Amino acid sequence: MGVIIKINTMKNQLTSIEKRIAEYILKDPEAIKNLNTYQVAKNCKASQASIVRFAKKLGFKGFPDFKLSLSQDIGNRKAESHVNIIHEEIKPEDSFEIVGKKVAHANITAVNNTYEITDFKELENAVKVIAQADKIMVVGVGFSGIVAKDFYYKLLELGKHAIMENDTHTQLSCLSSMGKNDLLFVISHSGKTVQMYDIAKVAKDRGIKIISMTSIVPNPISDLADIKLGTVEMKNNFRSTALSPRISQLTVVDMIYIKLMLENKNMQDYIFNAIELVQGFKLK
Repeated sequence: MGVIIKINTMKNQLTSIEKRIAEYILKDPEAIKNLNTYQVAKNCKASQASIVRFAKKLGFKGFPDFKLSLSQDIGNRKAESHVNIIHEEIKPEDSFEIVGKKVAHANITAVNNTYEITDFKELENAVKVIAQADKIMVVGVGFSGIVAKDFYYKLLELGKHAIMENDTHTQLSCLSSMGKNDLLFVISHSGKTVQMYDIAKVAKDRGIKIISMTSIVPNPISDLADIKLGTVEMKNNFRSTALSPRISQLTVVDMIYIKLMLENKNMQDYIFNAIELVQGFKLK
């Protein structure tokens, strides 16, 4: 779990006291390993209860669990070899080579950060539910809709009964024939898209299982979901909105796709058969 990434991502969701705690931790993460709640609270001019609430808000059972994950995160970062890369935003005066380098770095960072913040237990649960579902409806709009389409094709490739419709009325019609053995998979980076929220709300009211794929920042759509998959929250600028979240979402989709295939012999057979069929249409 990328604890440092998660703290930075959720900063805007924190109270003023929690932000003070976050800034203190980010200033010297290594020092936190040797401190207890009393010491951290004293240094942050906060209560011990605030420290515990901060840890729980980030998704940990308590402060000891938070410290353990933070320590592992620091260890992983030390083990990695870092290269000098460009952190600046893309500028109009940048050469094509510099633009290419910045785009490549942003996408690589999105993939690495997605891996670091992924809750693999929740991902395992998602794979089980997808494998067992009779019917799966995948929904998403905008750039998330492109990812939804990719996941829809992958599910078809694996032999699953998958549905994807863009029209809201058609989506609702599909939901009307779905039940407790079926699944709605909602993809929305912000988790606040009105159309996606409304579809998820209808599914929730009908007792249909819901898997959400949204930013790890708390949001209305993930609140409705039975299984919540998180992706990286990116900086809000003209380029990252279009690219990095999509790369993050596609990374999670590929994790699910590979795991489904590895755990199901029938799905492997479908893939191999598809490869053979496609090979027959290639030029010799």
